[in-house]
Amino acid sequence: MKGTTMKHFLNRTAALASVAAGALAIGLAPVAWAQEFSGNVTLVSDYSFRGESQTGRDAAIQGGFDLGFDSGFYIGTWASNVNFGPYSDGADPTYTSMELDLYAGFSGEMGDGAGWDVSVIRFEYPNEGDASDYIELSLNFSFGNFSVGANYSPEYLGDGGDTFLYPNVGYSFSLSENATLDVSVGQGIGDTGDHLDYSIMLGAPVAGLDFGIGVVGTDIDDGNPGNEGRLILSLSKSL
Repeated sequence: MKGTTMKHFLNRTAALASVAAGALAIGLAPVAWAQEFSGNVTLVSDYSFRGESQTGRDAAIQGGFDLGFDSGFYIGTWASNVNFGPYSDGADPTYTSMELDLYAGFSGEMGDGAGWDVSVIRFEYPNEGDASDYIELSLNFSFGNFSVGANYSPEYLGDGGDTFLYPNVGYSFSLSENATLDVSVGQGIGDTGDHLDYSIMLGAPVAGLDFGIGVVGTDIDDGNPGNEGRLILSLSKSL
């Protein structure tokens, strides 16, 4: 999903082509002519997702495409390099180096600056097999600069995984005509334990690019530096 934590109401948030096709097949909404096609590419010092590093605190190159329609329906895809270490499914250990997200959803307005967004997100990890892939359902509301939402997965992190709920809130402060300070907090709630994560990111345009700097982290106390508070830098470009 889509931002340095990407995976998305915006940043980062995402679903699948197969679900999109299924939604159309059962007639959820008539598809109008495409209203907007957009893309993005980002270089970030550490790919952080819900406060946890997905790259061992190393840099990542990320990018995605979105296609929106007049009805409010949209589909998209987003990808990033990752590094989780070795994985074994009973054969020789392999290393996944990529995350691929596929997503589809609907968004709309409720008046007075309020909006809503509902989506389905599929997270795929090539070379790890289907057992590591999983789906999340996402519901988000925005009220001016304030946002609140939740994600749910019946099998978080693949087959046999826990049920997972992720409520989250955020606020975007306008510091100037172009600069913003985005603050968000989320609470992961799963069968094997809960954890809090946070993100405080300053964003501003620089030489035609979007520059970001901030701090992300979690309250997980397991000695893993990828879960600790740390500085994040990013440069992104909308296409």
